[in-house]
Amino acid sequence: MQQISTKTLNMNVQKDLNFTWSTQAILFCAIIIACIGLNVDSAPVVIGAMLISPLMAPIVGIGYGLGNSNPKLLSKAARLFLIQVTIGIIGATIYFFILPLNTASAQLLARTEPTLWDVLIAFFGGFAGVISSAKKDGGNVVPGVAIATALMPPLCTVGYGISHLNASFILGAGYLFLINAFFIALATAAGTIFFRIRSGERLNVSLRQQVLIVIISIIIVIPSSISAYTIVHNSFVDTQLSQFINEKLSNQYIAKQNVDGKNIQISVIGQRLSASQVEQLQQSLKQYHLGDYQLSLTQLTKGNYITPKEFQDYMKQSDTNDTIQTNTNSADNASLTNVQNDIVKKYPKQISNIFVGQVQDKANHTISLIAIQLSDNGKGKATEIEKAATKTAANNNVNAVVRMMTPSQQGD
Repeated sequence: MQQISTKTLNMNVQKDLNFTWSTQAILFCAIIIACIGLNVDSAPVVIGAMLISPLMAPIVGIGYGLGNSNPKLLSKAARLFLIQVTIGIIGATIYFFILPLNTASAQLLARTEPTLWDVLIAFFGGFAGVISSAKKDGGNVVPGVAIATALMPPLCTVGYGISHLNASFILGAGYLFLINAFFIALATAAGTIFFRIRSGERLNVSLRQQVLIVIISIIIVIPSSISAYTIVHNSFVDTQLSQFINEKLSNQYIAKQNVDGKNIQISVIGQRLSASQVEQLQQSLKQYHLGDYQLSLTQLTKGNYITPKEFQDYMKQSDTNDTIQTNTNSADNASLTNVQNDIVKKYPKQISNIFVGQVQDKANHTISLIAIQLSDNGKGKATEIEKAATKTAANNNVNAVVRMMTPSQQGD
């Protein structure tokens, strides 16, 4: 069984706190690699960047300096930490400033809303790291801690925010980085104190220092706790809403569902519901613990057709995050693009426009939506075109629901 000693811990911490240009060059390379991974939404690339990053060393050094009551070591580690953070932010800012791909990926967005779980990951990851550092053969624990706590991505996201002058990205990612760094250091300090007590050393941590650390910890934790509660609450509402839709709107295609405050917005395509049926749906929300929410139901169909007026009103209200898209040239799936082109080629005079997007069926599966707007010449061929479009979609292996929009409905 391997022995854990404060001597080994001290040696491992001290050796990583020397300022060398090669280490800072490695950090700069790691930042650029992480930025690329975040930019192209590639988790393996981001993980690779975190593995080669030396950013953990000064954070562990700060925690060790606190736990060991060593002002000189604490100062040395803090200086190195500030230098590396500056290098990281500058590198990320330069990268995102000169890069033509400016859209925020899911990986970037994920670093803007820290939660209590980030606190727990950082603390227990830091504790695992200090235990590993106190062993002669620490194994692969420290690289694992670097991956789990994800120190690099928040710095990259801060750089993205600076390059795009986006305060929400800067503050959100900056706060996440602060959580990670602080609680890794705090866990390291706690681990150091534990090992010192275990080895029989006398502690000289003042009561003032202890109280200050506790106060700072509470201040940092509060916003993340609020964020965690919000996420848990939203997850519960989403789950209940999905159950409501599956059971009460099983014969409808869901074009859009969104919760805005206490307002549930649902856009459906399918059998037309009467006013009394909509009221029954509102009342049934109580069964799903959503009784204090107001249902806003938009029906995009009348009979077997999509009503252009309601559909166009819906499209105007939709933002870029909604599922239905009006630009037929921006379809994500090449097969769906082929379907559009084939239909238009076959009925060039009968079709004035085609809208594509995605909806959910009664099994909660996402399928494609093809909404065909007919011209005056195509009014009499609605059924033929609908069948042809459905067959064309099947031939291209596209699972799609086809709906027609006729000129006679424009005034509806």
